[in-house]
Amino acid sequence: MLCLYLHPSMPAVRYFGISHLWRLCLIVCLIVNLPQLLTYLWNPGYFNNLAGYNALIILFQFSASLIFGGFFAYLHTYSTHSIARWYQQLGTLGRWGFQLIFLIVLTELFFQIQLALTGPVSLLYYFRVTYLVRHLVIMVAVRGFWYFVSIVHQSNQVTIENEQLKRLKVKNQLEALSNQLNPHFLFNALNILNISITTNPEVAQEIVHNLSDILRYTLKIQNQNLVRLAEELEVAHSYLGLYKARFGEKLVFSFENSKPSKSWYVVPLSLQILIENAIKHNVITSNHILHISVAINEELGQLTVVNSINKKNQPESLGIGLTNLGKRYQLITGKQTASAEDSQQFTVTIPLIESP
Repeated sequence: MLCLYLHPSMPAVRYFGISHLWRLCLIVCLIVNLPQLLTYLWNPGYFNNLAGYNALIILFQFSASLIFGGFFAYLHTYSTHSIARWYQQLGTLGRWGFQLIFLIVLTELFFQIQLALTGPVSLLYYFRVTYLVRHLVIMVAVRGFWYFVSIVHQSNQVTIENEQLKRLKVKNQLEALSNQLNPHFLFNALNILNISITTNPEVAQEIVHNLSDILRYTLKIQNQNLVRLAEELEVAHSYLGLYKARFGEKLVFSFENSKPSKSWYVVPLSLQILIENAIKHNVITSNHILHISVAINEELGQLTVVNSINKKNQPESLGIGLTNLGKRYQLITGKQTASAEDSQQFTVTIPLIESP
């Protein structure tokens, strides 16, 4: 199989085999040589009046057109051959210049071979121009074909990326809902709520508000690719508020520059995933207080979540949420998330998106 080369940044995609390549060239060559073939079949005497011009020469012209078209098409395909790789590495002007030289040199070469076979012919200028026009039409047809293939490829890539994004969104939403609705989460929230109803009604009321805000927000952003950073921060406060009610002084969190001057956007549930990741992977006790810090840097256009490290021997999750978050950012925005870890803290940085 022959792989089409569409763009240096695109992977090789197996669209058409070598048979499709030669089939295209065969059809184009038949079309450009059809007038001469029909003329010869309809009025053989016309070519008999031209010295040495016969059916064999017409066959040679067709073969020359086929070789020209095939080699030109080969230059536009992805190949490990040094000539094709060298051609693809040329800039736009370089490729156009090479194509012009390629057209003139091969056209003249085939024309001179024909003259050697036929001897002197009348209307020399006419036949030279005819050769040039035939090859020019072949070049335009081949370039048009590759342009069509590139459009199809790009359309397929967009469709594939959209499908991947949909799967990741659904998976992420299911994971988020699972985190919120799993028995442990609800049991802890309801248990704290039950205790607080009698001991601290204000805390109980706050727990109910936080839980309802989280569930409402999750349902609201189901069909959104980006959400306002202000909304995400508000829900992150509610989410941390629930865990604060559970862990008390064992959990300490802070928000820096939480009121940005611009209207930034982030991928939905980004902060919730990062907070959940910190809580699930670390021991939280009186001796091991978990510190979580959320900071916004508008100059760099990024949000950073830092948490202290005291890892569990067997964490409750495998870190799939962070991987999915990175993939969603790549598909939606073309930007990447970053993470770093040392002996003291774990840091995740996500890009902020300006108004879409």
